[in-house]
Amino acid sequence: MNCHAATATISAAQERELALHEKVELNVHLAICPSCRDFDRQIEFLRLSMRAYATRPEEDPERDASQ
Repeated sequence: MNCHAATATISAAQERELALHEKVELNVHLAICPSCRDFDRQIEFLRLSMRAYATRPEEDPERDASQ
């Protein structure tokens, strides 16, 4: 697996469950490629950040207007 395929697979993993062979190939590539490991960490950070944003409490517009 090359870096292009690895980043595409990392992105695909956000949308669907990877097949076993995809997981194995990706993990082998990530073991040897620091750039793709960084990309994988960045995607995970974005996923967690978006989830936290989506589940945050609703803001009260009336409270904000009175301040």
